[in-house]
Formats: sequence, C-alpha cells, structure tokens
Amino acid sequence: MRRWKSRAASFAICFVIGLLVAFIYSFIAGLFALSRLDQKSPVASTEERCAAPDYFARPEELLSALKSDEVSVRREMFRRLFLRPGISTTYYDYERDLEYPERAANARLEYLNLDESTEDEALLTFVRFERPVALVLKREPCGWKLIAALSAWLRFEEYPYRDWIELPETMTQGTHEILVHESDGDRESYVRQAHLLKLLNGSLKEIAVFEEESVKLLDDYHARDWPLVRRRQATRFTFTRESVGQPSRLNLQTTDEVIKYGGNAPAYTYWMETDGSWHVGYKNWTKGPSERLKLFGNRTEQLKWSEQEKRFVKVDL
Repeated sequence: MRRWKSRAASFAICFVIGLLVAFIYSFIAGLFALSRLDQKSPVASTEERCAAPDYFARPEELLSALKSDEVSVRREMFRRLFLRPGISTTYYDYERDLEYPERAANARLEYLNLDESTEDEALLTFVRFERPVALVLKREPCGWKLIAALSAWLRFEEYPYRDWIELPETMTQGTHEILVHESDGDRESYVRQAHLLKLLNGSLKEIAVFEEESVKLLDDYHARDWPLVRRRQATRFTFTRESVGQPSRLNLQTTDEVIKYGGNAPAYTYWMETDGSWHVGYKNWTKGPSERLKLFGNRTEQLKWSEQEKRFVKVDL
C-alpha cells in the first residue's frame, strides 16, 4: 500500500513538473516568435511604403514622361501627379483631357537648394493648356516625392510665361525661395500680385504676399478721354539678406500716379511646341505707351523676417 502511494505521488510530481516545463517552453517560444515578427514588420512596412506610386526614381523620369509622344505615357504620369488643369470655359472637354492629355511645353528641370538640408531639391516647370505649372520634388529614402504643385492664373500675359516664377535668395546665400507672379484683369482694370514661398519642414509655406501693380479707372473723372486715363500703383521690390544682428528684409517702393494711354500694345512672336509653329501675340494693354498726368506720391514699406511667425511682417518706419 505504501509502495502504491509513493508511486502515485512520484507520478503526480513528475506530471506537474512536465506541465510546468511545457508551459515555460511554449511561453519562451512565443516571446521569441513575437520578437522576430516585430523585427520583420518595419522592413515589410518600409518595402510596402516605398512601392507606393507617389515615389519616382529620378526627376528626369517625370520630364521625359510629360514630353513623351506616347499618349499612354503622358496619361499615366498625369494620373500619378493628379494634375488637372482648371476648368475655365464651358467647352472644356474633361474626358478628352483625361484620356488624351497634351504634351507639356517649355519643360525645364533644375536642381537647387530650397531648405536647410544639404541635398538639392528638384524644380520642374512647364506650360500646359496655356497655364504655367511648377512641380517641387524632394529626395527621400524611398526616392523622389512630389511635395508641391504650383500654378498661376495669368490673363493677358506674354506666352510662354517665362517670368512667372523666380528663385531669389532672400535670406541666406545658396538657399532659394520661390516667388510666384499671378495676374488678372479685364479691359478696365488690371492687378498683379507676388507670392513668396519657402520650403519649411518639407512643405511650401507662403511667407509674404504683396501687390506689384494695380491699374484701374480714375474715380470722379468724366472728361472725354476717360477711357484712356487710369490710376496706376506700381511697386518695386528688393531683398536684403540677413546679417549679424539683423533679420532678412523685404523692401517695397510704390509709385502712385495718374497716366494716360496712347497707342496700341506692342506685338510679339513666340514658338509653340505643341503645334510646332510660330505665333503672333499682343502684350497686355497696360504695356502700351503712356504718359504721366499726375504724381500722387511715393511710399516706402519694409517687412522683416519673423522667426516666431515664420514669415515677413511689417516694420514701422
């Protein structure tokens, strides 16, 4: 009897010890498997992220596709870039543009530094449907990524809009900002604005905006030559880069005057890549000959860079 009890006790003890060993083994194996899974998951997510269609091997890939003679190549690239021209008339054929996009005209690619990093960004500019477009790309571990697409509404300006975008070094030498000009108007008025953009933390931010030119009818003027008389405010701008103890500054000098137009605006010729021929255009009526009738005055304004607000702010002179 005693022998039977000792054997039963020994069996129970061995059974419990076996269960404990199996449990501990399973627990350790589970932890090891989770550890391996955690080590693999970032790699898998990185590979999946880098396979996304919004990464490009080289900016030259975009340039070649946008100018390609193959419609399917252009269609696929415009689809990846999500670029659709604005609908400006009732007769705009969206479906045709979607399936048969025009080739980009006057396309140009350049590399320049737009932020504090040591690597250059890529700027691709072109004209599509008589509208200028600029694409800003930045290199990331997965490749080049589109971070901004710019365009400007330019009415009565000179095609192909070579001067619609500038790249001044407003703060430090070797680092560029982007200055975009846009204009609008009709037969009685005209206005042109400038927008200064800076690449901050991987995205473009507007850091200043000012009016470059404004032309409008003169209030309370009823003489016979009233269709030719306008009040014009024209602004010249310069940048002063930062120095010891002094932030960067934007200097604006505005002339306010009354002018009278006489004669037609001059004509000019330009080449269109889309049809391979020369065309004749006329400059905006504000570029026609004029004479000053009255000077209201000149004013000066300064804006300084605010590190806190990350933009140019007005300075009391």
